[in-house]
Amino acid sequence: MARMFDNKKDIFTSTEKKFWRHRTQMESYKEGRGQTIISTHISPEGSCNLQCKYCSVWKRNKNSRIPLNTIKDYILKLKTRGLHAVIITGGGEPVLYPEINKLVSWLVNEKLLVGLITNGTLSSKIEVWDKFSWVRVSINQFPDWENRISIPREKMREEAILGASFIYTGEDLEVIKAISILSDKLKVKYIRVVPDCLINEWKRDELYKKLSRLIYQVGDEKFFIQPKIKRYPRAKVCHQAYFRPYLSEVDGGTVYPCDSIVLNEGKGLFLQKYQLCKAEDVLDFLDKRTRPHFDVQRDCAGCVFANTVDMLDDWVSGKVNRFNKFAEPILHEEFI
Repeated sequence: MARMFDNKKDIFTSTEKKFWRHRTQMESYKEGRGQTIISTHISPEGSCNLQCKYCSVWKRNKNSRIPLNTIKDYILKLKTRGLHAVIITGGGEPVLYPEINKLVSWLVNEKLLVGLITNGTLSSKIEVWDKFSWVRVSINQFPDWENRISIPREKMREEAILGASFIYTGEDLEVIKAISILSDKLKVKYIRVVPDCLINEWKRDELYKKLSRLIYQVGDEKFFIQPKIKRYPRAKVCHQAYFRPYLSEVDGGTVYPCDSIVLNEGKGLFLQKYQLCKAEDVLDFLDKRTRPHFDVQRDCAGCVFANTVDMLDDWVSGKVNRFNKFAEPILHEEFI
């Protein structure tokens, strides 16, 4: 198991390497055949029981929600285009979605793999822990957080992976130690740490350095830092959107190219110009009957997926082919 987790970043996060494990979708995209979908992220719920200081969509409509039938229709459409996996995330806190258990059960019955990202404070609302391929709990600091965050690992399948994620905003050594202690209590396999995306580049570089020192002092090998390099893609097209679209709760089900902070331009909610289509029209987008309203090279200054977008651009233009390099399976390769 230790060797399996050597490169945690490429296993437990979205990186460009996993795309090379999906030859059918990659070749379909290059040839314009439309069978390109690998996974999708869904934020079914706008409400949340926490107020995190680093939240990138804190001005979202807390009452917005995607009807279950809308999600089902969207998923069935994507299944005709190759869909393997679904990540249920926020938006708001997805566990607050009234039909969360029905949704997860239906997705699994449709032979899809399902992952969940949750703040871990409302675990009693989930009845289907045994249906997830993985769960990632977002560790935040709020009153009594060390005791309120809880995931029933014993109710998950043995092979399912439980992990944690933490947004670092400059916390001291004692907080990092407390997170390590909580992670042992939860029995997580990894702790992904991402410096706060809302701060400027210079301050973030300083946070990286400080964070590296703190993790070294704690000595917990479950920690790994995921750098967030924010830049413009050199590609003219957001290629990634055709492989892993993001269905947001905005207006009852709106498709965006991703869930990156770039979509809000510091305004606390996703901007309309980044909307691709309504959920029911996703095939029109995939078939390029409708086109994005934003300019990647002008509007996506803070893209954290620029490496992936540019890699896909190089694949389309025949500059790169790495199928042989990544011939061996990658754990969670369906979740890009």
